[in-house]
Amino acid sequence: MDVTVHLDGDPTIREEGFFESKVDDLNNKIKSLEYDNAELAKTNDGLIERISKLANRYQNSKGFNHPRRNNYSQQRWLN
Repeated sequence: MDVTVHLDGDPTIREEGFFESKVDDLNNKIKSLEYDNAELAKTNDGLIERISKLANRYQNSKGFNHPRRNNYSQQRWLN
């Protein structure tokens, strides 16, 4: 975008240019943040999948005692 500005002392032209520059900077920052957010979301999805696999593996292992079973067996012996 090419803008020809005649510096004839009109402050409104300078203000418009200043704010246009700020808008362009903010748009670039938004694009950068959207890209970073997409990367983090992708990484997060991968980690959630890994965590669920590890949790299922732990539950299916022999060393896992389900809390309900523990409480039930204790209550059975107490009665």
